Amino acid sequence: MAAVTGIKSLELAIVAANGAMPVAGWIKVDDLEMGSVNITVPPLEKVRIRVEDKSGIRWVLPGETDPASLAGNSLNLSVDKANLLFKGLVTTGATEFKAPTQDEIYYLAARLTSNAFEGKQMVWEAPSLAMSAGFANALTKDGFLAFSFSGEATTPVDASGEAVSPWGYKFIDVVLPEG
Repeated sequence: MAAVTGIKSLELAIVAANGAMPVAGWIKVDDLEMGSVNITVPPLEKVRIRVEDKSGIRWVLPGETDPASLAGNSLNLSVDKANLLFKGLVTTGATEFKAPTQDEIYYLAARLTSNAFEGKQMVWEAPSLAMSAGFANALTKDGFLAFSFSGEATTPVDASGEAVSPWGYKFIDVVLPEG
């Protein structure tokens, strides 16, 4: 059975050239708030065509649909994570965050790996998500402030300008440590 449960890791990276998934530069988004991460892939909308002289629906054509999306909350408020989520910048050891003066959509690649189930893990990938971020949760003594982030899959192009898949997934075998 190819079932999926839980999250082992969520990683983001700067978008690679030519619509491919990045090979390096992945940054783990950790301390994911329980139950906050969602992948949504809406079904294709249908345009139903009716005609005057026949009852019912004559044809069904493909319509517009919303893109696949990824959203979640991270309780790790490090400045490096803020620069990634709010500015799309990779930094190392930054000590102060300043919000951008101009709000923009930025693009990051995403890779989500599920927990193991029956010897398999799902790896969901999107080479280019239009991302935005904010803060979530109330500042209470029994909770934590979180970065909230969301991205919608865009369709990248390869070197010849041809569209490539905006998202996909695969199942990989879980390699258990010897011992």
